[in-house]
Amino acid sequence: MKQFCPLLVIGILLGSAPVRALTLEDLDASREWQLKELVVIGNEHFSTGQLRAELVSKTRAWYTPWRSRPPFDPASFATDLERLQRFYQAQGYYEVQISYDLEINDATHSVSPQVMIHEGQPVQVTELGLAIADQPTFTPALEALRPSLPLSKGEVFTEAEYQQTEAKIKEFFLDQQRGRVTVEKAAHIILDQHAVRVHYTITVGPRTVFGETQVEGTEQVDPSLVSRELKYKPGEPFSAKAVEESRKNLLKLDLFSSVRFLQEESPVNPTIIPMRVRVDERPPREWKFGIGYGTEDELRGQLRWRHNNWFGDGRQFEVQAKVSAINRQLDISFLQPHFLGPGNRFSLTFGPQQVDEPGYLLNRARLQPRLERDFTETLTGFFAYRAEYDRLNSINPATIRMLREFERKGVLSGVSLGLMWTTTDDPLNPTRGGVVTFSADQVGSFLGGDFNFLKLQGEAKKYQLITAKTVLAARLKLGFADPFGDSAEVPLFERFFVGGANSVRGYGRHRLGPLSTADDPVGGRSAIEGSLELRRPLFAKLGGALFLDFGQVSLHSFDLPLDDLRFALGFGVSYTTPVGPLRLDIGFPLDPPRGDQFWQIHFSIGQFF
Repeated sequence: MKQFCPLLVIGILLGSAPVRALTLEDLDASREWQLKELVVIGNEHFSTGQLRAELVSKTRAWYTPWRSRPPFDPASFATDLERLQRFYQAQGYYEVQISYDLEINDATHSVSPQVMIHEGQPVQVTELGLAIADQPTFTPALEALRPSLPLSKGEVFTEAEYQQTEAKIKEFFLDQQRGRVTVEKAAHIILDQHAVRVHYTITVGPRTVFGETQVEGTEQVDPSLVSRELKYKPGEPFSAKAVEESRKNLLKLDLFSSVRFLQEESPVNPTIIPMRVRVDERPPREWKFGIGYGTEDELRGQLRWRHNNWFGDGRQFEVQAKVSAINRQLDISFLQPHFLGPGNRFSLTFGPQQVDEPGYLLNRARLQPRLERDFTETLTGFFAYRAEYDRLNSINPATIRMLREFERKGVLSGVSLGLMWTTTDDPLNPTRGGVVTFSADQVGSFLGGDFNFLKLQGEAKKYQLITAKTVLAARLKLGFADPFGDSAEVPLFERFFVGGANSVRGYGRHRLGPLSTADDPVGGRSAIEGSLELRRPLFAKLGGALFLDFGQVSLHSFDLPLDDLRFALGFGVSYTTPVGPLRLDIGFPLDPPRGDQFWQIHFSIGQFF
């Protein structure tokens, strides 16, 4: 036995696969190698995920062990090392040093590279010069623009901000009707001082006006439809904002995959800027299928078919089905842009819906025509009429006893007026500006139907950068409802409810406010809710937030329950995606209802507000 053990150890060592450390030059080019692992070490300021995204060499995903390992290409890996070097330089790390080792397993023909990074110290902007070559009268305005430029003195120099600063300066002068403005930039890097001196020289040029616009790329779409969406006319002062608004209008039609505006030279008069708009058409018919998950509506799905140019003129016809634990509905809708004039949109929606809320089940069928108008680029208004049949089921008798009047079913007929004013810099993830919305509903009376009530709602949101990356977001929402005429109460499905993922986090859905003896929410005629939230990026696309939410509901009309507010504290994390942030919020109510838990987890897509 004593003789057998050493022989066993020797046998294991001889039978194991030899692992060697080599360089690319030592690798046997006549053999086909597989990429087993790729390890990155030494990176401190950028995540491994960010660096891997720059590489062409990709390892096999951990969740697909049945797939073959990808081949290892020495030439591609050498280029990857150059890509990492270039990535760091673009972020201001010009002294970065990148080396590597290759672990070779001859038995499995596999390669496991290890990339070692010594980031070094980044260069900082020590001088930011702004000079005007031809019209010094613009110097004060240019200096006033300095605080809002992406590049600033004392910050780490990045090539992206270097380019963005040039674009912002140019955009500023384009909006001053200077369509021929040119910007020359220069960056002098001093490595031994870890510094960079940046200078921009601007040639403002003469005042300019728009010329004629040529349309290119249309095949199925009438070119006049493109011209109709332009926010400028020949002879009007040149404005980059008008060009950008025109581009947005065209993309909203969902008829084009890309829209590009190009400035042309005028051989006769340099103050006139002819324009050329080049579009790439997309198929007018589109299918969309999506699934998702939220802690309140749980698994949800959506199926949509839409024709974006139904009988021409940019009309849209759509059929959409949505299903979740809370909401099931089918909508058939029609949209007519430029209805009775530019800036107007007419829509008509019809379909059944089932809403399964805590305390009741609502079945309804609704017909709703709606007219919207853009008064300015920031102010939109609407007028709508709705006719619907509503039927309530699954109501606990305790809920009925709390209300002075209860109608299980009936016809609702009402009109709505509303306004929305928005100045945010990003609709999905705003950092500046605000949104104010107001709506008023008149139901019943001369409009007929079985319900009579007035409903007013208003909400204000504000976003402010308090540091370079920290956003303070605030909101306040108020609602009032009042029955009149033959009605003694507001119907249950039109009352205000507070609490949940998109209301006061820390409380369950509709759990803040009056509850029946059966512990079901009964809502109220008046409501207030609000939030304060600090948002800040943490790491790459990952962000964090701290929040304070508050709210309450009153059973009485025009009675804000300020002396009975409830509060919730919490924190959240988010991950930025093209459709908005993925959010996970954890809230802690300061005074939860009896029997409710002392924390709530909410998961959803999009900013909370």
